Amino acid sequence: MQAEKFPLRLSQAHLSLLEYCPRRFEHTVVDYLSIPASPQLLEGQLWGERFHLFMQQQEMGLPMSAVMAQDSDLQACVDALQLTGTTLFGSGELFRHSEYEQAFTLNGYRFTVIYDLLRVWNNRSEIVDWKTYLKPRKQAELKRNWQTRLYLYALVESTDLAPEQVEMTYWFVRTRNQINQVLEPQHVQIAYSQDRHEQTHQDLLRITEQLTDWLGRSQPFPQVPETMERCGSCPFVSRCRRNQDSREVERVFLPDLGRIKEVTL
Repeated sequence: MQAEKFPLRLSQAHLSLLEYCPRRFEHTVVDYLSIPASPQLLEGQLWGERFHLFMQQQEMGLPMSAVMAQDSDLQACVDALQLTGTTLFGSGELFRHSEYEQAFTLNGYRFTVIYDLLRVWNNRSEIVDWKTYLKPRKQAELKRNWQTRLYLYALVESTDLAPEQVEMTYWFVRTRNQINQVLEPQHVQIAYSQDRHEQTHQDLLRITEQLTDWLGRSQPFPQVPETMERCGSCPFVSRCRRNQDSREVERVFLPDLGRIKEVTL
């Protein structure tokens, strides 16, 4: 395995995958093996892309009435957002930009993030992220995930803002009231701090140093222990020989050579 095969650009998805399973990271990122998406997942992704594109075009001031008329579900979600009573659609920001890209370099890797919406005032800033899956996640889980950590870290590293001056807000735009099924978008705000910033910095150093070491070796990336029960739903389970069928194949085609009688020529 050659390190030069790896593009020295990392995202939050790469970091999450590295921590979840280094071997799966190797298959998908280093070896460029694709994973076919299920029809249900693909449908959700396409709807999410339409929503993100709509919000970007709306921020640009483009006329969107024709688009809204053709997609009632999309229109309902946007209308529900506007009825939340928040200052989401403008409150005197000095800077407001959708699909805003930030990047920084650390330990030989280029990290890139794209904010769905970045809002900046005199002494604070907010990263807004649209989530289009149906169930919102808990704040504790969102604080731990690499999207939150990397997005906040990148903003502090690329501006003069202190960690305490930035925050991230997730908007779950398709959430419905469980009783009457009316759309009720929910949001989760996550504050930042110097301690969290320093912890993220140390974790990024640890992960990138480990990744560089794995890329420099002539052996596969490590596998997670089978006791973690992550392999059953993995599309590479057979490739990693982590299911019963693959072990049977190995036993059939790799017999004990000591039991084969010598053939006299």
